[in-house]
Amino acid sequence: MKLSIGYFGSPEHSKELLRMILDAGIQVDFVVTNVDKPVGRKQIITPTPVKMLAEEKGIPVIQSPRLRTDEEAQKQILSYRSPVHVVYAYGSIVPDLVFLDPKWGSINLHGSLLPKYRGASPVQSALLHGEEVTGFTIQYLAKEVDSGDIISQKSWKIPNEETTGSLLQKITSLGGEELIQLLKTVESTGERLPGTPQNAKDATHCQKITANQRPVLWTKSANEIHNQIRALYPDPLATTEFRGKKLILVTSFLPEASLEPIPVPEGTKPGSFFLHQKKRLFCLCGDGNLLGIDTLQPEGKKPMKGFEFFNGARVLAGESFT
Repeated sequence: MKLSIGYFGSPEHSKELLRMILDAGIQVDFVVTNVDKPVGRKQIITPTPVKMLAEEKGIPVIQSPRLRTDEEAQKQILSYRSPVHVVYAYGSIVPDLVFLDPKWGSINLHGSLLPKYRGASPVQSALLHGEEVTGFTIQYLAKEVDSGDIISQKSWKIPNEETTGSLLQKITSLGGEELIQLLKTVESTGERLPGTPQNAKDATHCQKITANQRPVLWTKSANEIHNQIRALYPDPLATTEFRGKKLILVTSFLPEASLEPIPVPEGTKPGSFFLHQKKRLFCLCGDGNLLGIDTLQPEGKKPMKGFEFFNGARVLAGESFT
């Protein structure tokens, strides 16, 4: 029989998965997404990327500020009788009544190797904690968040320059390909996919990233600060201050150990920064190691290279990030 699904998602990477599913010829009966919200400085009410794509493709859209208690929205979802629900970064709790309804289950694409990093920020949290390996998990929804049986997992090593933005692209692309193959299997066999229970003893949890995690503490190690900068890119972005004004730290790098050591000027303290060979900006961190600042953005200005900022600011001896 021809497979059709209901789709739950909200942000840009969820939109990309929805597009992959549609391009694969899988019918999407409806989309459930977060409510329209004010965006940007002018606070313009804006639909989610998933809603925009759904409307472009003529797919019915269901929105609710609290699906868990919205009986009308739940009835609307159940009326479609879709045999599979697919969830990717929906951003709200899907109630039992809804995720238990499809005969072949509700399937979630999650951006970590479960049971590690259950919760709202698996990709950012893996980078913040300096994980060397990550991947994705395709699993069934369950009552406890991200605790459902695992259908499929893929893992790979994390490159040192990986950011949340680039890692999300990889998870969406590779996870999407795997998910589509699984949906095609359901379509051809007419059977529920087998799942393996998680070991709850190994579970770790992560919370939503907040603005409190943006400021950099230069007393931390170079590795910790680099992980923070790449984990918070492209949103909400790590910050520091210089001359009492906020600076956004966009991208950073760790000097290659195999190269000749970079000489550190005398009197340099954590937060002090300097140019090396006139082109590269380095900052001393709390562990005595250097962090390269590739791109930063002064308040009210466009992003610029580290050396451009240094030259433009005419940095004085002894000045530092705070």
